[in-house]
Amino acid sequence: MDYSRRSLLATAAFGAASALSPMAFAQAFPDKSKPIRAIAPFGAGTSADVLARAIARAMGELYGVNVVIDNRVGADGVIGVQAVKASPPDGYTVFITSLSTQVVNPHTFKKLPYDPMADLIPLAGVGKTALMLNMGPSTTFKTAREFIAAAKANPGKYTIGSGTATTRMAGEMFSRAAGVQTLSVPYKALVDAMTNLAGGQIDAVLVDAAVAGPFYKQGVRAVATTGATRPALMPQVPTLQEEGLSGFEVVGWFAAYAPAKTPPATVAVLRDMVSKAVKSKYVTDVYTNFSMEPLDFSGNELDAFQRAEFEKWGNAVQAAGLAGTL
Repeated sequence: MDYSRRSLLATAAFGAASALSPMAFAQAFPDKSKPIRAIAPFGAGTSADVLARAIARAMGELYGVNVVIDNRVGADGVIGVQAVKASPPDGYTVFITSLSTQVVNPHTFKKLPYDPMADLIPLAGVGKTALMLNMGPSTTFKTAREFIAAAKANPGKYTIGSGTATTRMAGEMFSRAAGVQTLSVPYKALVDAMTNLAGGQIDAVLVDAAVAGPFYKQGVRAVATTGATRPALMPQVPTLQEEGLSGFEVVGWFAAYAPAKTPPATVAVLRDMVSKAVKSKYVTDVYTNFSMEPLDFSGNELDAFQRAEFEKWGNAVQAAGLAGTL
């Protein structure tokens, strides 16, 4: 075979390999011998953590991969985002987080060490949930109306605890909508806020059922939901709209992301893996047990949804006077 013919065949072979390389890479990922790390920026028992564990179990069963949960807790989720940013963009790190890191922190922090749009690639929505207005056992209020009436009669007397940027904002939004002056008491973690609520140190906390549930056995009471409809698990709990706050609705959401610069072929595989995992029995059981619903967005749809939420929550933070306060 002469040189020119060998060169031609070599060039053709290289071209064919190049054309197939994205598909070949996608088929090679994931390497089942390498664990996938799922970073959750909030503590055990929170919705992000519960969803991450259900998704990890589903991905393991569906794809034969080992998904390890890594709770990187602190600074309203900032520690978790930094861990994702520092990870190789090779597909073996997935970030399962809430709207706190994506659309609330950028408005409440004076300086944030990440850009949620530039540093994270949207994979898929994994769930959404309303919050519950929970009263502590030291209070006598049986309804949100009673709490609002007492707060109006006693400005600055009653406290609302929080453990994330979103729950703090929810408390501020509730107080503004109700026309009451309450004292905001932020904690490092939601479980700390709920523990103090159960212990009588604070009066109320707005948080989802996944976090609040264990404390209902300790005398904490859910008197209203921030959703547009009553929760299926607690149909006796009215909405805040029913309690007189017309149009009031706060919904928390959760989604999965990959580090920026993760190859497109790998992103496509991860997106498919997460999307299929959230349809598994493990995740749908979480929805049922914690009054959650699916968040059916993927890729560009999730990106568009997040950008709209970014603007909405930015306006809410400004209205509450919390812009750049952290």
